[in-house]
This record gives sequence, structure tokens and C-alpha cells, in this order.
Amino acid sequence: MMPDNLLEIEGLRVHFDTLDGPIEALHSVDLNVEQGQIMGLVGESGCGKSVTSLVTIGLATCDVDEGSVKYEGEELLFRDSEADKRLQDISGWVTVIGVLASIISFFGMLLTPIPLLFRDFLLIFASITLVSWVGGVVAKGKYRRHQKFMRWVRGNEISMIFQEPMTALNPLYTVEKQISEVMREHDRLVVPETPRYIRVGQALVSPVTLIVDAFSSKLQSSLATFSVFAFVLIAHMRGFADSAAAVIAAPFVFVFKAFFFVIGETYSVLAYPLTEIGIGGNEFTIYGSFVIIIASTFAYLVVTRSKIYFRPRLNFYYWGPGAKERWRDKERWRDEHVAEHEPKIPRESKVDSALQQTPVVFTTALILFLLLWMPFSALLAMAVITTLLALPGIIMVNYLGLDPAHRRQVIGILEDVRIPNPSAVVKMYPHELSGGMRQRVMIAMMMACEPKLLIADEPTTALDVTIQAQILKLMRDLRDEKGTAILLITHDLGVIAEMCDAVTVMYAGSVVETGSIEDVLSRPRMPYSIGLLHSIPTIDEGAERRDFLPIIPGQVPDPNLHFDGCRFHPRCPFANETCITTPPPMNEVEPGHFAACHHTDSIGENVAEVQAAFDVFAVGYGLEGVA
Repeated sequence: MMPDNLLEIEGLRVHFDTLDGPIEALHSVDLNVEQGQIMGLVGESGCGKSVTSLVTIGLATCDVDEGSVKYEGEELLFRDSEADKRLQDISGWVTVIGVLASIISFFGMLLTPIPLLFRDFLLIFASITLVSWVGGVVAKGKYRRHQKFMRWVRGNEISMIFQEPMTALNPLYTVEKQISEVMREHDRLVVPETPRYIRVGQALVSPVTLIVDAFSSKLQSSLATFSVFAFVLIAHMRGFADSAAAVIAAPFVFVFKAFFFVIGETYSVLAYPLTEIGIGGNEFTIYGSFVIIIASTFAYLVVTRSKIYFRPRLNFYYWGPGAKERWRDKERWRDEHVAEHEPKIPRESKVDSALQQTPVVFTTALILFLLLWMPFSALLAMAVITTLLALPGIIMVNYLGLDPAHRRQVIGILEDVRIPNPSAVVKMYPHELSGGMRQRVMIAMMMACEPKLLIADEPTTALDVTIQAQILKLMRDLRDEKGTAILLITHDLGVIAEMCDAVTVMYAGSVVETGSIEDVLSRPRMPYSIGLLHSIPTIDEGAERRDFLPIIPGQVPDPNLHFDGCRFHPRCPFANETCITTPPPMNEVEPGHFAACHHTDSIGENVAEVQAAFDVFAVGYGLEGVA
């Protein structure tokens, strides 16, 4: 019989090893997620919410001290037996020492007068190293089997939407590549539409297809490129390559000669006065060349860009009736009214257009000169080497491309998460997508294998309210359609109230309150939960304007700090000696509603009084907000 709880976390304690010693991140976490349930996990930053989720799927870099994480009754945490740990430690030390001793023996065999003795040492230490290494591999057998099991669980059974999608999406791969990789890893791709031998044939002819596509899409540029290479080939074969190179270089030679002529004439005029002030010929040549280059460059920019940067702007774009419509389609509007406003909108002349193309012309001429100047044998060798290096890559990329059936499958997955125009999105890279689109892609990737449990860590981070509502509706629809349970981690109590069936409140690595949405949000029994709810700004018209913002004074304590009692007591207005010295038990204040506090009975239904106490305590704490 399938257990009611899909995920069960009991007494989870973990720590991180740092240079300053171990830091306990989770003190005691108890959490249950039922079949088809949306469980909210809420708390301030640093409470341990993300660490809990990462430990659940086996991706946390911390050490588990105690506790249990079970999925459908199957333990997800792995612990080596003491015997295996000792065997691994011994194997590691023996392997290191054996390798060092083998290296020393090897050099002793080569460099000392007793090579036979060191040869025997080498054989002994190499054998010991091999045996030790094999023993270590055997000792890690259970760990490797567990890792294989966890790789199957992640994606197939449990998926996670990470807090920032750009850290989870590969910026070098397209959307279809990343989603199809997940599907391939978990053997969820449909049967390919094209047989393997046909795909091999398509890949082999892909270079020819690439050229044909280039000519069909960009005919003019392709013909120009083809004509240049044909001219270079004919020039080399007919023997007039040197003459053609000289003709191409002639204008540039003329310009450089004119340039140095100007420098020489300027020097002949200024030589005497410059000599009188102590500037010699070499210095003048350097300084004069530098000044002429700067002046020429500035003149070129002024001539080519003046009508772009300094042309008069028309104020009727921005003012008067219909200004918005004119601005949206300003280019068409300018063309229609250019005759009427000719004095204000100068047309770009042919000279300006030609000057702006100077860099392209110069680069093309330089490349053509190098192709003609280079010996034909060297040019042919470069062409052959480039072709041999490029062809395998083109063929491999084509062969590894998605099958049409797989691409349609990926497009269908994107359609399931309501991504508009999915046939175009599959070809995009993550940086080409907006934040909301990246979140949808992450959801699509995580839902591709239809997991039973989805862990969403701040899925609405940095999203506007419209996109946030769309993402939340999408997740709720997925729960309703697929029956997927969701562990929703967020700071937003409004999202919790809108989405979740139950909520768990965490503070400083521990669960402090849990229960249904109605119980926790309507009748909270833990002061921290009441403070969180009280800190939500309100815009009630009838409410009296407060002089300060409601807050919880202080901050989450450092994990290194030790507390004998309640970890919330420095920030609680009801803290007493018992709170300081005794850890609070998790009390069932009503059926299914638990709270960890010594004052659950006295707090009771007096939520307003608790809120007022927080206001007074915050002012006394010196952290009053700004009205």
C-alpha cells in the first residue's frame, strides 16, 4: 500500500565544514508532503529552506549528522557503515604511501648502483598500492549504487526548480538541447522518426545542404563571396595574381605616400623653428605622425557621422495630437513627410553612404590582397586543412541534431507550460529569454519526466506580478492535471495563501510551526509566525495610518551561535527565563496544527495583542520603520 506521505523528513541535522570549524545549518527539521499536496515552506533568508531541499535530492555539499529523508518509504540519505569508513580511510592512506614509495623505488632503480633491490621494492609497493586501491573501490560499492539510485530518483520521481534559472540553464545550449538531454538521460524520448542510416546520409550531405541554404537565403552576399574566391583561383592559375595584388594595393600605397609627403613637407617648413626649441627630426616625425593620425580619424568621424549625431531633430515627433502613433511608426512617418520637411530632415547623400562603408571596403580589399599575395601552394594547403577540420564538425552537429519526432516532443512539452510560440523558443538560448520565460522553461524541463514531487525554490523570484500569477497558475494546473505534489519554498506569504494546502514555517534551521493554511495563517500560535504575518504591508482604506512599518526586530542568528533554549527568544517580546534555558517542544495546539513555543496556551486567539506587542518591542529595539 502506498504511504499517504510522499516525502517524510524526520529529525534532519546537517552541518557544513568550514575553515572556522563546522557550522550546523539544520538543527532538527520535520517535514511531510502528502500525495498531490502543495506544501509551502516559508521563513526568512538563512532559515535553511534551500538546504533542506538540496539535502532531499542529494545535491547538498554538507554532512548529515542524523535524521531521515524518505520518499515513498525509501530512504534517500546514505550513510557508510563504520567498517566501510575505516576501510576507505585505510585504503586512501595506503594508496598514497604506496604511490610515493613506488616513485622513489623507480628512481632508485635508475640512479643507484643497486637497481635490483629497488626493482624488488617497486614490485612490492606497486602490488600493495593496487590491492589497497581495489579495496577502496569495493568499500565504496554501496555508495556508488546509492548514487545511481539517486540519479534515477532525480528527474524521474523528484524534480527541482532552482532559485535562479540562469544558474540551472546552460548558456551554451538551446532550449531544445537542454530539454531533450533530460529526456534522453531518463529514457523518455519517443521513437525517432528517421532511421539511423538515413540520418547518417543526411549528415554526410549536410555541408552541401549548408551551401545551398546560404545561396537561397542570402543570394547576393553568397554570389559576391563565391565570385571573390573564383577570381582568386583564376588569378593564381593564370599567373596574374601578383599583378592583381599590385593593382589592389596601389590606392593604399598612394595614400601612404601622400601621408608621408605631407609629414615631410610639414617638417621642411617647421624644421628650423622646431630645432630652435629643442625638438629634433625623429621626435617631430613621431609627434607629427601621431597628430596627423588623430586629426585624420577625427575628420573621418565628423564627415561620416555628422548627419547622424548632429542633424536637427523634429519636435513634432514628441508633441501634439497623434504623437504616440507617430513615435511608434516614426520611420514610415518620416518617409511620408520627408518632402514637406526637407530642410529639417536632410537626406543621406551618396557620399555619406560611401564614406560609412569605408571600413568594410578596406577590410575586403585587405583580405583579397592577402589571398592574391600568398603563394598558391600555401593557399591551397590552408584551404584543405580548414576543410578537413570543418567538415567533421558540420557532419557531427547535423547528426547529433534532434530527430523531427524529438523536436515535436520538446515543442509539446513547452506547450504544456503555456509558452507562446514554442517552435521559435526551442531554438533560443537562455539569455534570449525573459525571466518569466526562463522560469517556464525550467518548469518544462522539470516536468518533462512527469515527476511525482516538484520542489520549487523561489520560482517567482524577480518576476512582476503578472508573470508571477501566470507561473503560479501554471504550477497549480500541473498539480491538478498530473497529480504532482509540490514543495513550494518562498518568502511571500501571499503566494503561500494563494497556492498551498498546508504550510511549514522554519526559523534558524528548525521547524517552528506547521499545519493547514487556515490554521497557520488564521490562528498562528508561534510568535515568529505572527510576526511574519504582521510584517505584511496593508492598504486597507479604513485602517489607521501607522507611524512606523511593522517589523520583526533583529535578524536570524548566526548558525555558529549556540542556544540552550528557543532560538527565537532574542527577537520575541514574550521571552522569559524558560525560553532562554529550555528548548520549546513541538506542541499540537489543535488537530494537525503544531507549534514550537512555550507560550502557545497564553497566545491562543489573541493575535492582535501579540501584534501590538511586536510593535512596542520593535520601537524599544531601536528598529522602528519609516512611515
